Amino acid sequence: MHHAKLIKKIVTDCPPGVQAGLDALAKTSEFTQLLEEEIAARHLAPGDVIPCIASIYQQASRRPPRNDSIITIYKEHHSMQERAVLAAFLKMQSGWPDGLKWREAEKGGGKGGGKGGAKEEGGA
Repeated sequence: MHHAKLIKKIVTDCPPGVQAGLDALAKTSEFTQLLEEEIAARHLAPGDVIPCIASIYQQASRRPPRNDSIITIYKEHHSMQERAVLAAFLKMQSGWPDGLKWREAEKGGGKGGGKGGAKEEGGA
């Protein structure tokens, strides 16, 4: 969220905390468009996906991060609805200066995992 505030994607008076920043980003037209695309591509109902935004940081943080250079969304760790929300946020930040690389993958795999079924999506 610090980076989003620095490049003025979030107003500086946004309440502190990652989820508050995500909530602010979720109100942008850029995020709305990306989320609509993810919902359509995954054949989901908006009413099942939109409620996931409010707790996506908590859900994503339940899994310990792996030590690799690409953020990986593992199918086994998140519901399809959560993956749509995460993908929309990550696609949005991919277009920012110094955006992070990310991908979706079928399975977590072993040490350094994410090799099987991985499809790189975006980032710098």
